[in-house]
Amino acid sequence: MKTGEVVKHIRLSKKLKSKNVYHNILSRPAISRFENGTSDTTTEKFFKILDNLNISLEEFHFIYSNYRRNTSHIFLDEYLPAFYLQDVEKLKELKLIMKREYKKTSKINQLHYLALSELTINYLLNQQPSTDSLNILKNYLLECENWTYYELMLFTNSLDFFPNDLIILLYKRTKQKLKEYKLLNRFNNEVFSLITNILVVFIEKNDIQKSTFFYNELKNGLSESKSKVYDKIMLAFFEELIAIMSSKKYDNNKIDTIISIFTDLDMPLKKRQCVLLFETVKQNNMTKKLKI
Repeated sequence: MKTGEVVKHIRLSKKLKSKNVYHNILSRPAISRFENGTSDTTTEKFFKILDNLNISLEEFHFIYSNYRRNTSHIFLDEYLPAFYLQDVEKLKELKLIMKREYKKTSKINQLHYLALSELTINYLLNQQPSTDSLNILKNYLLECENWTYYELMLFTNSLDFFPNDLIILLYKRTKQKLKEYKLLNRFNNEVFSLITNILVVFIEKNDIQKSTFFYNELKNGLSESKSKVYDKIMLAFFEELIAIMSSKKYDNNKIDTIISIFTDLDMPLKKRQCVLLFETVKQNNMTKKLKI
């Protein structure tokens, strides 16, 4: 279907009249040609039409694609569980798919996902990271001047492979560049995810100073009225972990309560992440205490 035909399908399914959608945008003959697929319209007019249809560009594209997700969405849906479950075979499969797709299309995101897959495999197998793949991600993020949701997501998923100084540098740039997007919930969610993942990196390294800094960044970024329950649970969890790192003491009841919430919410991956991180913090600080 062509763009105008999809618009017509959406308009009719919402029981909207032509005047509700095209008023002061297209003439009656132009509407007919547009909805019959014999002519197109300008981008500016198209955005106005979408606004009158009460539909986002992302939703429109999904309908336009016959309710099918593109390769990028499929990759991310499959990559994250494979990473958390340490499923190296699945990651090798994704790597081959992205390599094949990139050869066909030359799309830059498929090259990035190919690099991400390879670096994740290296990471899980305790191998030296691929220099070429690392440079692909690092150079792109350093050279990109206008960050959008895509760059934020790419940075979040690359944290395990970057050195500390690069993480700090890119975070400062991210914070500056994304101020304009603060009103968009999707970006706020990804910013929370980014800071959470940076915090995990420094907690695993037992770096109290940087962990405290990013905990405060996370806390200061939460709005009392808009924060999700999940965000507040994670904040409480990180507070307990940093307390262990600082005082070598912890409240086991609090930790158990937080972890049990993920059991109740049927979030096994998140529960597993929290348990492993808790054990890492205990081990790091028991070792440190024995040396004193």
